[in-house]
Amino acid sequence: MDRIIQAGDIVKSLSGHDKNQLFLVLSIDKFGFLDIINGRSRKIEKPKKKNPKHVQFVATDKNLLNRLNSPTITNAELYKLINLYKNNEE
Repeated sequence: MDRIIQAGDIVKSLSGHDKNQLFLVLSIDKFGFLDIINGRSRKIEKPKKKNPKHVQFVATDKNLLNRLNSPTITNAELYKLINLYKNNEE
């Protein structure tokens, strides 16, 4: 059984032009689509909508999600923090 993806999870894209990139799940809309960001191609200001079938769970980081509420976090910092999980993926 697959794990249910939640806000704060780090996921890997399995399809599309962003295949194999890591993202942070910012939120989930009422239709079940994920709003994902990575700080580089998808910035905090403009998240990408992604079907949850097209991502794979990598890790959970609720602290990273909480830091997004801070006005001091930048897209560059977000990108660095997400990429710390590259070694954890398969």
